Amino acid sequence: MKLSGISIFLLILIVLLILQSIGGILQIQDYRKAVHRVHQLGNVGLGQMRGKFLNGHVAIIACDNEGIITGAEVMDGIGAWSRFHKVDTFLGEPLVGNSVFKFIDMTKDFDKKQFRRWQGYIRAFEALEVRLTDRELTREQEKYMAKKAAKHKRIR
Repeated sequence: MKLSGISIFLLILIVLLILQSIGGILQIQDYRKAVHRVHQLGNVGLGQMRGKFLNGHVAIIACDNEGIITGAEVMDGIGAWSRFHKVDTFLGEPLVGNSVFKFIDMTKDFDKKQFRRWQGYIRAFEALEVRLTDRELTREQEKYMAKKAAKHKRIR
């Protein structure tokens, strides 16, 4: 049996899709295990920064009821081959033993580029802040609501 060029191309494409699916399943299992590991350390905040091609990450950060960070894991890397690993520092400061609120204060004045780079961590810190305090919205949600309100006022 002789395969034509199109048949070979389709066969290769199907094999690549199957491999991608298997990699996705393995990544989901790794995510579940990482969340379970970090959740054992306390309250959990999750944050994600989607990259256009290669530079995305998912941050899982745990803290106690006073907001002191007890552990953190991050998944960054290329596609299905990336796995979660422990992280010890953020912006040169040790994570474990420091307050979530300290890191929120450190990141408040970030410009758009810095915020984009560290977005997963910032979202995880804000998720913990929302969990630990009576705040209902994160900074990003507040900005979105303010823009929406301003736009709504212009329309009227």
